[in-house]
Amino acid sequence: MGKYDPWTEFFNGIDGEQVVLTFEELERALGSPLPPSARRHAAWWASAQYHAKWADAGFVASPRFAAGEVRFRRAGSLDRPAETPSTPGETEGTPRGERLILLGCVAEKLSVAAPARDLYASPLWEKRRSYSEATGQPWAILSAEHGLVMPHEVIEPYDRSLKDEPIQVRRRWAQRTAKAVIDLCRRLGVGAVEMHAGSAYLEHGLISALNQASLRVYWPLRGKRIGEQLSWYGDQVAAAPEQVIEATPVQAVGMPTLDAVPEIVEMRRIGSFEYRWPDSTERFQYGWEGLAEMEDRTVRFRHGVGRSFVYGGDRVHTVTWIDGEPVVEGVGADDYQETRCLLSLLKDADGVMIRDRVPDGYAPLQVVDHRTEIDARYSRNGLAVKIRVDDVAAWLLHATLRRRGSEVRPESPEPDQQHHAEPFESPPFDSRVEPLDQRRKRAIAEALVAFGQTPAAQLSSGGGSVEFTEDPEANAFLAENPFAFLVGVICDQGIKAERAWAIPKELERRLGHLDPYRMVANPDEVYRAFVEPNALHRYINNVPAWLISAADRVIAQYGGDAAAIWDDSPTAAELQERLRAFDGIGQKKAAMAVEMLERDLGVEVRDM
Repeated sequence: MGKYDPWTEFFNGIDGEQVVLTFEELERALGSPLPPSARRHAAWWASAQYHAKWADAGFVASPRFAAGEVRFRRAGSLDRPAETPSTPGETEGTPRGERLILLGCVAEKLSVAAPARDLYASPLWEKRRSYSEATGQPWAILSAEHGLVMPHEVIEPYDRSLKDEPIQVRRRWAQRTAKAVIDLCRRLGVGAVEMHAGSAYLEHGLISALNQASLRVYWPLRGKRIGEQLSWYGDQVAAAPEQVIEATPVQAVGMPTLDAVPEIVEMRRIGSFEYRWPDSTERFQYGWEGLAEMEDRTVRFRHGVGRSFVYGGDRVHTVTWIDGEPVVEGVGADDYQETRCLLSLLKDADGVMIRDRVPDGYAPLQVVDHRTEIDARYSRNGLAVKIRVDDVAAWLLHATLRRRGSEVRPESPEPDQQHHAEPFESPPFDSRVEPLDQRRKRAIAEALVAFGQTPAAQLSSGGGSVEFTEDPEANAFLAENPFAFLVGVICDQGIKAERAWAIPKELERRLGHLDPYRMVANPDEVYRAFVEPNALHRYINNVPAWLISAADRVIAQYGGDAAAIWDDSPTAAELQERLRAFDGIGQKKAAMAVEMLERDLGVEVRDM
């Protein structure tokens, strides 16, 4: 029985069109506490979530976090007939109060990519934008190409209008866009939407879908000609000071002010490129790069889009760089095909995942529970932002906040008081050192060749067993456990080999296991084991991440058995390629591992 199954009978037993339940009442019906994200994030209450048992009973949930309650309303019960603007009070007058304003896109556009608010260019667009900004209310754009678009999102010019599309296409667009609008309204905490778009955008299911989600819909200019619309906007903007005083400021409902997001100065789309990580090379299919104003300075940025095998599947993967430094990455959500959104974990200053609070500055972004957006057995147990793949400004905001958090670390830590990591200092370069002459170079080369020809028996202990470390138990563990050998290969970087190859056994002691499935299911335990009671490795962030990724790949590609990587008598080239696919293993380490497997562990490798 699943955790949320008790709600099935509970919601099926509710009579009536709507009911309001407190979080405590919902917990009593469930028989267990709600997760922290349920009390903080509207996305948790979306009908598409796997735990939305209320949706199976025909309800739509509308959380009211300030009141500590959730309103459940039958999806089929409408206050007004579908496609009829549900305007409280005046049907011809100006909408009042907190609301989301939606502006329809226009045909005239710039010829280059730009923030959506600046991409469109026509007298009607300028009037619509001036009006929406004068109200002080949050606003967004209805795009025939992209659906719901935020004003700061940078998008490419496009040539598409819903007026030219068949009815079936308009209906599919309305269904997809309605979900995004409903989600945005819930995050903003508003209960009304004001529409400024043509009938092609509104009369094919969008309004009725918003009505079903208990959102009131204003359409003040329905049926008016262009001239009448321009005149109306002029009158409203002239009266704006009064309205702004009455309206709730944008930031009060969770939307960014223009200064809250990085301002893109220039940007261009780029083609495929590669980036070399410490021990692997990743290829990105396309991306954007340019200059941005971030925190009162100009920075260079790049946002790359590629693919990666993670969480049991092939997903879109992005990385955002600032001044050449990779800062944040994203992984495609389960609904990527529909939303084009990726997830990126929230982390504190020490790189530890955040589970129960949203850091300052993240109000403009959608924060979700990672596990509800990627429904996989080893999805991360933490909060994440959900951002469209092409919303470069939002990725830059996330990167800025991540970098700001990392800057609270002491610049010159004691031998890492928090994680007990081993400090590392590069030896100073002395320009006075004389270069080696040819005679000495030749002597060193001969010595290296001689060392390379040393019999394998000299690398083993007297008993004939493989000797990776000075600990016989650790050596035996490496020889008997294929995954332990893989862990040793990954750890053999930046520290002495003897210390690196002792890590698999010590990690098994600390965790109580070295099971790929359990490591992926509980990644925090792996990170914790790497730093407590003392640091296992110099790289206390990268190496645990590589090991969790390796466990993930072993499960997904090799059925959880690391021996399957090499037990089919592969060629040396094939085995090297398989090993290089693991994070943390480059060309040199892959070649070393192949040699050790064949020479020291007796693995059959062809074409050595």
